[in-house]
Amino acid sequence: MFVEVYGKTDIGRLRELNEDSFAISGFKDGVPSGICVLADGMGGHNAGEIASSMAANLICDDLADSLLEEDSVKIVKKMAAAIDFANSEIYNMSIKNSAQAGMGTTTVVAFVKKDLVRIANVGDSRAYLVSDAIIRKITVDHSVVEELVQSGSITRAEARNHPDKNIITRAVGPEKYVDADFYDYVPCGGETILICSDGLTEMLSEKQIKEILNNSENLKNAVDTLIDEANKNGGVDNITVIALQFKKEETV
Repeated sequence: MFVEVYGKTDIGRLRELNEDSFAISGFKDGVPSGICVLADGMGGHNAGEIASSMAANLICDDLADSLLEEDSVKIVKKMAAAIDFANSEIYNMSIKNSAQAGMGTTTVVAFVKKDLVRIANVGDSRAYLVSDAIIRKITVDHSVVEELVQSGSITRAEARNHPDKNIITRAVGPEKYVDADFYDYVPCGGETILICSDGLTEMLSEKQIKEILNNSENLKNAVDTLIDEANKNGGVDNITVIALQFKKEETV
């Protein structure tokens, strides 16, 4: 299996500060072994920017040595520990500085090891599986609106315009402890895992995301186009996208 990775962040059209961050490590020469972290910060002043940058870099750095790990159970534990460490560092900083009080960030982590992708998420940033035929959300949002959808109180369509759509129920940093949810996916080649902040999904439908990914000439063009289209549709928030495209190696 061969993997191509590309990530990009954009301030959007209305915000004065980009509070999104991302980090990518590994994937040397297309080898399917590496780490991607995306974070969408929240907090006053520049606190959201600090929280997201800390989370993305601390988690990515903390997991770098784990790429040599073969035991899948230990990998989950190390991912959880890395998120816990970032949470503690952000939380401790926030209680020492009143200007950063309550700062936090969403987080999506993709740990790719050979034929397995393990994904962890906290908050409402998302991971999608996209192929020629489908787009499917892998992660479940930690948000007030998602809880309403799951309970049957509102429909998925109603959720897009709900007044509480930006209220999240879980984040890295605001509380002393945090739990991430984990998902596994085994790539077979020909699909893309898309990780994004809500600055993308608020501006583009899943159908539009799928069509752009499938109709772009290469991965960089796909990510650039997704961000450009989100900005054309309003760009009300920061927009960050990481795409991992899995390809079967050609045999001679």
